[in-house]
Amino acid sequence: MSRHKCTKEIYKAFLQASSVRYSRLALSEVSPKPFSHDSVSRWLQSQQYRPRDIWHIVKDLINTEEPCLLVVDDTVLDKHRSKQIDLVHHQYSGNAHDVIAGIGLVNLVWYGLERQHSIPIGYRVYDKDTDGKCSGLIKLDTSQ
Repeated sequence: MSRHKCTKEIYKAFLQASSVRYSRLALSEVSPKPFSHDSVSRWLQSQQYRPRDIWHIVKDLINTEEPCLLVVDDTVLDKHRSKQIDLVHHQYSGNAHDVIAGIGLVNLVWYGLERQHSIPIGYRVYDKDTDGKCSGLIKLDTSQ
């Protein structure tokens, strides 16, 4: 039995149903079970998914015989108000068309051309201090 009020099933249903607001507060406001946004935070902090964990979860969903694309995309999560987060660095954001303080995230998605569906298969958080590479090289590493 989970000690958390928020569960994977509630969180998954929320992400699938929400089209605009994905915050902890939004989840706590619409949840069928009453709980605070702090409860969502505690549950999220207890969940640890490394890239290889994601691969093990989804690998059986991928048809290796189907024509496919491997999509590697980087994004910058805007954290301009955050001053104490280790992974926040100044980097160029195509969305903002400027250099912003944010966390760099590289996503890897398998896209099946026949059924036209996508499956996330990996990710990597860019850490400028330890990676010592540009985003383009991180994309290459992630795809391998």
